Amino acid sequence: MTHGALGGLGLLVLIFGFAPGMVLAAIVRLIPDVDRRRELQAELYEVPRWDRPFWVAQQFEVAIRIGLSPQLAWYWGRYVWHRARIESGLENHRRYPDSFWVPSDEEKAELQPGDTVRLMWSVKRYEAAGERMWVKITQRDGDRVVGKLQNWPIFVHLDPDAVVKFHIDDILDFNYRQDDESAGEAGTQRFPG
Repeated sequence: MTHGALGGLGLLVLIFGFAPGMVLAAIVRLIPDVDRRRELQAELYEVPRWDRPFWVAQQFEVAIRIGLSPQLAWYWGRYVWHRARIESGLENHRRYPDSFWVPSDEEKAELQPGDTVRLMWSVKRYEAAGERMWVKITQRDGDRVVGKLQNWPIFVHLDPDAVVKFHIDDILDFNYRQDDESAGEAGTQRFPG
């Protein structure tokens, strides 16, 4: 056998033997359903060897459609189309001191993990559509706070339990954990009075 024939045989083994399984293993990672991933990997060996590269290419199209497209749409919606951002409660209070109440520095200093706070998002695409939602604090490091969203947003492209990072001055309202526990799920809201 010549080197050309050996090279051709090696290429055939790669294309029709080794590559389809390796490429399919990478492709199925795009598919969110674990059972469907296993099913596709098992189906590979039922496909005739000469058809496997083409069958794997078809599965790549399926993976893009059902796995990658929804993820890309979600990122596009969140970071490009809607571009929601948290607004500063303190800045809004300074602009409208008579009508826009925020907690005092002393009240904010008492906030800790387990307490819930209300934040306001503005949505770039919908100038008049902002949302005020509750976030349960999970971590606090000085003025930097991390929490989990407690609502289903309408305009803001987030899911319930999404991780939200914010500054203590972004807070509009709050419920201490003990207030939530003593008053049930509704909690006790603070309003100017």
